[in-house]
Amino acid sequence: MYRLSLQRGLLSPILSQTTTAPLLRASLTLTTARASSTVADTGFWKSMVPKALRKEERPGLRQKQVAPKKEWNPATFFICIFLFIGSMSIQMIALRKDYEAFSRQSDARIGLLREVVEKLQNGEEVDVEKVLGTGDPEREKEWDEVLKEIEREEATRKKQAEAAAAAQVKATAEAAQKPGRPAPKSALSSQGFF
Repeated sequence: MYRLSLQRGLLSPILSQTTTAPLLRASLTLTTARASSTVADTGFWKSMVPKALRKEERPGLRQKQVAPKKEWNPATFFICIFLFIGSMSIQMIALRKDYEAFSRQSDARIGLLREVVEKLQNGEEVDVEKVLGTGDPEREKEWDEVLKEIEREEATRKKQAEAAAAAQVKATAEAAQKPGRPAPKSALSSQGFF
């Protein structure tokens, strides 16, 4: 508005009243049209965002240069591998400690059972229920866990022994089928070890 009044004041001798009136009316219609379309105007919404958070291109400021994309660092592979290896070694250490603790606990329980059996064989009076913790649900649960673990160990040992025996029988059978070679004698044969 100030611009138009200034222009009108300076240009009034040159322009007649008839030419400035349509200009004023056109500028008023433009401002009312802008007022109604400001909601759809992107500038309106940009002005709602605080200046610190705006990403405007300012002509006075130097734009940031886009850094070229860096190549893949070859050390990344080794870092990842060493992280995995370190993680697995920590897990192995934790498993070993857990197994050692369990072994100590089961050895102590087996030792306790041996003591009770020896005392019973010697004819001493032993309160077995008190020693083994009968009636105490927590101690009974611990004994159940120990017994189940011992049963699992026995089962795996038997399976390994059976598998080893089967492999030895298979090897002797294959060796016997090959011509020109005598069948190897097993240590368990009827002739004895020597």
